[in-house]
Amino acid sequence: MTSRPFIRFGSIFGLAIALGACTLGGNGDGGSDDRDDDDGVSDGDDDVADAAAAPFFLPTGEPANTSAPSIEVDDDGRIHAVYPAYAGGGAYYATCAADCSGPEDVDVVLFPTDGTVANAMLALDGEGRPRVLLSSFSSIAYATCDADCGDEAGWTSSTILEHEGQREVTGEAFALDPQGNPRFLMHTYVAYLGIGQQAPETLWVACDGACTQPASWSQHSISNQIWQSSSLRFDAEGRAHAGTVAHVVGEDASTQLVGAYLQCASDCGSEDAWHGVALESAFKNDMDAIAVAPAVSLALTSEGAPRLAILGQDESFQRRIVYFGCDEGCTDGAAWKGIILTDAPEIGPGLDLALDADGKPRLAYTFDYNIGLAFCDAADCADADWDLTKVELSGEMDPDEIFLEENCTVAAWFLHSPSVALSPSGRPRVGYQARDISGGWDNPDQDEPDCRAGTDMTWSRLALLGELE
Repeated sequence: MTSRPFIRFGSIFGLAIALGACTLGGNGDGGSDDRDDDDGVSDGDDDVADAAAAPFFLPTGEPANTSAPSIEVDDDGRIHAVYPAYAGGGAYYATCAADCSGPEDVDVVLFPTDGTVANAMLALDGEGRPRVLLSSFSSIAYATCDADCGDEAGWTSSTILEHEGQREVTGEAFALDPQGNPRFLMHTYVAYLGIGQQAPETLWVACDGACTQPASWSQHSISNQIWQSSSLRFDAEGRAHAGTVAHVVGEDASTQLVGAYLQCASDCGSEDAWHGVALESAFKNDMDAIAVAPAVSLALTSEGAPRLAILGQDESFQRRIVYFGCDEGCTDGAAWKGIILTDAPEIGPGLDLALDADGKPRLAYTFDYNIGLAFCDAADCADADWDLTKVELSGEMDPDEIFLEENCTVAAWFLHSPSVALSPSGRPRVGYQARDISGGWDNPDQDEPDCRAGTDMTWSRLALLGELE
């Protein structure tokens, strides 16, 4: 591969973006904090009216463990979800009507795959028809449905790309342009601890028709950097916008993880078409009970103005959630404003941002393995107090009483990796992963080995919230 220039984001440290602060179960100054306990999210009795249903596990049609879902809602309020099988291959598409209230209302379809799906992505075209991209260790599959999508016969799917473990698609890096054509960002596989890391590269992958045929897809190298955990969106004019975590190699050969915004007006298969700006040093931690991957989420207002949430870190490498907004000239860092929503150490894996019809942000996030929703209705939410409510608290779930390992006697639910979409009236629909982890401190049966703490089961879960007040 010939050497090409990096997209220059500049140094993230000392970036001239003034950050305000508010408290969402965190340690910032000011903001809204109506918590009744110490779980980091509001009990929400005054924040959410007319709750639609109690949270429930998304079905699989057969016994199976599943991972975090991706959620979308169409113009009729119908809920669409896609979620991978936790291991062994396959992913599930599920759908239910706007008045969905439990798993019995959900239709589910299985997509078989050759390997375990690491990332299941979902987009709806202008008519509300679902398109699914599945990224596994060795290949990428694409699936489409135009009618009767709760029935397996309504779907067409195929493997569109074999990469033999050299590539991956992370985050919400899959989107449809205004004509319904699929595009996604793919990058070099990120090696654990950098051991055996292959040459960094990001590719623009696109199709303009007959997209279940592998030959219809094109690949274009657009950067000598890895753009990880990307969030790709198109505005009404067809311009591509992306939030990403760029792996930026410094002069000392060290790699910084940089939360950034990127924009492409046209010809997005050319690296010269992409322009970016650094916004926040990104956070990751492989040592938490559940690894915290880099996370960024992008949403666009009806005018195409970007709003961005990043799991970032401060100069002391402490995690924090930061919200950014920009109205125009957004490839210039001076055009952005940001606010720290929380800088508490209990921030966990995953976050997702959605905007209501008026462009007001709703952010789902993980705090102490509970799922919270932060929201703001001010004119400028990068300089305003935010409110919050619970989506679900893990301690309120019925504890599991099945233990897979000998001498494990204690179990708890760990909730993480949320995805949020809004109904036409603005009611949040939040999907997330519910992981049952068991452990123990003593050995009731001395003839058996010590408890080996770990995940007993994991399922995708859906919460339907009412109107935010």
